[in-house]
Amino acid sequence: MHLSVTRTASVCLATLVLAGCGGPDATAPDADGGTTDAAAVEEAPDIDALLANADVDRGETLYFQCRACHTLEEGGQNKVGPNLWGMFGREAGSVPGFAYSDALANSGVVWSVETVNQWLEQPANYLPGNIMVFIGVKDPQDRANLIAFLQENAGATP
Repeated sequence: MHLSVTRTASVCLATLVLAGCGGPDATAPDADGGTTDAAAVEEAPDIDALLANADVDRGETLYFQCRACHTLEEGGQNKVGPNLWGMFGREAGSVPGFAYSDALANSGVVWSVETVNQWLEQPANYLPGNIMVFIGVKDPQDRANLIAFLQENAGATP
């Protein structure tokens, strides 16, 4: 019984702590003492400006977490994820021989710097129903670094 009460208390405490972290419905106080949507307060950085200062070496380091599932080489094999060669300008869900989720295969998304940036931020939110098990890259500059690396190594011309 003691273990059950302790576990329940721990779950409740964790829930309260996480609730305080904010999220998509988080609010911030405005000048009038009311609240404002926190997401509206923070503007997304311009991906082109971030790319202008991208660190390709840092992007390569970030790619290490991708390479377990993806290859970059022209004609490279599909792994758990599709080969990424030639991805920029290609419609999502179109690599021959790879079994995509319906959400991705029917999305109509064309991979561009902007769409890859949005995807890498949090794939599950960008395209609900896709089956990519990757939490995303939160830092906008790190996303730009990774995109710059992909552009240089996956057959794209920036």
